[in-house]
Amino acid sequence: MITISFSKSILEDLRQQVKMAAEAGNIQRYRISLALLWFGEGKTLPEIGKALGVTVKTVLNWLKAFMHKGGAWLSGRHYDGRGRKSKLTKTQKKALYDMVVAGPEANGFHCAVWNTAMIGELIVRKFGVSYNLNYLSYLLKKMGLSHQKAIFVSDKEDEEEYEKARKEWVEKTWPKIVAEAKAKNAVILFGDEVSFAMWGSLAYTWAPKGQQPVVKTKGIRKGLKMFGAIEVQEGGFQ
Repeated sequence: MITISFSKSILEDLRQQVKMAAEAGNIQRYRISLALLWFGEGKTLPEIGKALGVTVKTVLNWLKAFMHKGGAWLSGRHYDGRGRKSKLTKTQKKALYDMVVAGPEANGFHCAVWNTAMIGELIVRKFGVSYNLNYLSYLLKKMGLSHQKAIFVSDKEDEEEYEKARKEWVEKTWPKIVAEAKAKNAVILFGDEVSFAMWGSLAYTWAPKGQQPVVKTKGIRKGLKMFGAIEVQEGGFQ
């Protein structure tokens, strides 16, 4: 059995190829470079093929060409995948719109927000059509999508028990607290703590125009912790 491994310098060159291809919007070169990099990092051919939505034979052919012709072959694919090879049909655009709305995770990505390169990869994988990323942004806007900042919500928001408890608090508990505070001439404070550093940051993603996307997050509360309170009646901070 023959084992193929890449040197550190080759792996670093492949990382640069991946980066340059992504910046240039060259989807095909990006996919090939990423496949070779993953192979050099120890992923199997079936794993790579599944992740990129291609056959094992295709990955093997990329590997053979790279082993035979070297980096010059990969660099020579500078214009592969740039511009449109063909247009998406109206049916395909509708399907793409639905996939974007469903979110990256529903389409096999390990991320909750879209960027244009990911959508470009999705189009290649699902429809075999390649777009220049600059034009793809224009196309997505024409389809009624926009690149906007997402908001976080609790990952329990869709749970029936959570909604039931929240409704009871709003309709029963909170009015009782307000009435009691008024009767005692008391101050109502809402307090909370915050952690800095290790916390998910909001990002921009593609979503329908006028509908701010929502991203669920559990968060990791580590780092600097602070506590504060806000007065309900006057809005003062403590």
